[in-house]
Amino acid sequence: MKYILLFLLSGSFYWIQAQTPVEEIRMFISTNSQSASQKSSKSSDTLILPFIDGFNNGLRPEWSSLGVVQANNWSKDPLSSGAAVFDGVSFNGEAYRPGIINNDSITDVLISPYFNFQGATDIVLSFFIQNGGWGDPTETQDSLIIHFWNPSDSLWIHGGSLQGGGDQEKWHAAAFSFPSILNGQKGVRFKISRFASPGGMFDHFLIDYLEVGANRTLSDTLLFDPSWTRIPSSITRIFHEIPWWHYNSLILERDSLTVSYRRNGIPPVGGWQLNLGKYVWKDDNGNIIASRLSVPVVTNLVHNVSTPYQFSISKPGINMLGPSKWKFKGWFDGENVGELFNDTLKITQEFGSRYAQEDGSAERSYGVSQGTEPRLAQEFNFIMGDTIVGLDLSIASAGYDWSNMTFKIGIWEVDSIGLPGDQIYISDSSFAPVLPFGNSPFRHFILDTNGIYVPQNVFIGIIQTTGPAITIGLDLHTNGGKVYGDLNGWFPSLLPGRLLMRPLLRNLPNDLGYFAVWSEEMIKLFPNPTYEFFNLINAKKFEKFDIYSGLGEKIYQFSADQYGKATESSISFPNGIYFIKGQYGSNLRLLVRK
Repeated sequence: MKYILLFLLSGSFYWIQAQTPVEEIRMFISTNSQSASQKSSKSSDTLILPFIDGFNNGLRPEWSSLGVVQANNWSKDPLSSGAAVFDGVSFNGEAYRPGIINNDSITDVLISPYFNFQGATDIVLSFFIQNGGWGDPTETQDSLIIHFWNPSDSLWIHGGSLQGGGDQEKWHAAAFSFPSILNGQKGVRFKISRFASPGGMFDHFLIDYLEVGANRTLSDTLLFDPSWTRIPSSITRIFHEIPWWHYNSLILERDSLTVSYRRNGIPPVGGWQLNLGKYVWKDDNGNIIASRLSVPVVTNLVHNVSTPYQFSISKPGINMLGPSKWKFKGWFDGENVGELFNDTLKITQEFGSRYAQEDGSAERSYGVSQGTEPRLAQEFNFIMGDTIVGLDLSIASAGYDWSNMTFKIGIWEVDSIGLPGDQIYISDSSFAPVLPFGNSPFRHFILDTNGIYVPQNVFIGIIQTTGPAITIGLDLHTNGGKVYGDLNGWFPSLLPGRLLMRPLLRNLPNDLGYFAVWSEEMIKLFPNPTYEFFNLINAKKFEKFDIYSGLGEKIYQFSADQYGKATESSISFPNGIYFIKGQYGSNLRLLVRK
């Protein structure tokens, strides 16, 4: 669907200064990394049939992905916990044609490894498809196109297509026969291509339970597989991430995880005997925090629907002493039927220096258009008040060309009616939208000050300084505290979801030098962190700077050149955070790590 716009007020969504602000919910954003490059070769690494993939726990490295991602919890009425998603976003997070919504074309492509068909006949490719899910519904002019590679003449053979549109909550089986000319050949492969809008996160196809096998017919699409279908994003209550020094076991720890599983297929006589609820929970050093390896057998005849299950875990009473990462693996065993990858759920939870209340996956995106200085904000309820130094944002490619758009970061108190009240901080300078990078759905936006102390309950958001709309990733599986407005006031959002927005507290992130986004006008330091030298740009002509240690002791002084630039050595600086104060009021942080 080319537009999913839910307006509170009617009217155009273009940038018009005199109009009332309008909130928009749009398309979803990809948050999982692309697959590894194609690793099999035609000559030596061909795979033997059958080939089965349930798209769980990441996209397997055998695939070659051009914009297709693996995603959890994005399908409706899920068959398993994961799916391959054709989302309309290229491998670098950008739309294929920014700002172009129509003019459907080939975009995302998933290419299989090479197969050895020697001795094989009646070969069929099958999978289940869903149009839209929690993302943007497809339309009848959209399609998935199937091609088969003929190694004898190095040409692609058209194998058929699937039309978009229809029910976005149901899964449908699809099957395609490999042409008989490919029987007996080595080095055969196939590709699935999305034909739809090139403008970003529109026209969303999902596929699951893909299988390639011999001696099959087009009707061989029945499932016989138990699988987890819903996986929680965190082990703790409330927060997906929390600064390690804010950790409070009494508030955060819980005795069970809310999950669901599904027995796909015709109920067998007596039912499948499954040992549900085994788990091992480890810290980042591999030490076991808690585990359970003995569980009762669960047998029932409830099939083809997701069944809620309270996954019991221990409350270990953690006393956190520093940054940490937890890895949780839960599984069932017993009568292992079908795709074994579906039998394990994995959760990774980090405790660094930022807060997160959404789950890190955005099925749609959210923006505000019209009005004078349109703005949006998300409410945060921290364990305690603390100092904010930056904001991680997941800016979504959703139909707009951001070439000339800018925004400011704002922090507000919460007033008596639950809306943004008194201003705590507005950045002096503007930032440019930057798409997510690599394995993370976020980019770091660093405040143009040394840090702002905020109370336990605040609103954090952005103010658009140019239009028409900057769109932020929206997680539809968590809710609460989203508002929008303009210079004349705020309104509570009537739309579902929570913004992908994560405050950075006290400490700058370790990858700051690579993934930080600074304001366009402010003085910039790089590399940061550093170990032997740093560069400074955008200062005033011959501006003087003083460097202070973390204890407030002045340790060095330098000046910019006639172009406002400087390069200085940090070899003699011990590891730590340093503060650089400019002659005209600028305040910067430099992290030295050797």
